[in-house]
Amino acid sequence: MLAEKQAAKTAAALNKLTKSLTTNGVMPDVIPDSANFKPSYELGVKFPSGKKAALGKELPAAACLSAPSVTWPADPESFYTVIMVDPDAPSRDKPTQGEWRHWVVGNIPGAEVEKGEDLQDYQEPTPPPGTGLHRYVFLLYKQKSKLELSVFEGKRNGWNAHRWAKQKGMTLEGANFFQCQEK
Repeated sequence: MLAEKQAAKTAAALNKLTKSLTTNGVMPDVIPDSANFKPSYELGVKFPSGKKAALGKELPAAACLSAPSVTWPADPESFYTVIMVDPDAPSRDKPTQGEWRHWVVGNIPGAEVEKGEDLQDYQEPTPPPGTGLHRYVFLLYKQKSKLELSVFEGKRNGWNAHRWAKQKGMTLEGANFFQCQEK
């Protein structure tokens, strides 16, 4: 009975995640093959300020100055990649610079993000004043194995996280996001 209750609770949480991703346009803006994506879990994303990313909740940029801790029920024998992007650069109405690559950590053993390879240093949210809400999306990809990955150099804009991960043979497992704006 307890296992059934837990399974029902998990299913409800994943349905809520999927609905939020769809309602806020993360699917299909960041996750283009959204018809095929069924999240395995919601990523836990908590900033050192104590603030958490929670299905599009608005957070102040000042609460997101440092890289967050990211948690999920990982397979300890697998490798993962965590990505944070802003698809709304410079604005959601005209995202000509999106996706903006804010953070990428690859070859994470299990859920030990600190033991992964920093491919793109964390850059805090900096939405230009008056451009409205920006979605900051966290994506978790499961790797088939440890990969030969290189550090990103040059511009952060105009990237496509999902395409890059698919080219590397990764599978999207989880997501979460928050929104932020500078008025």
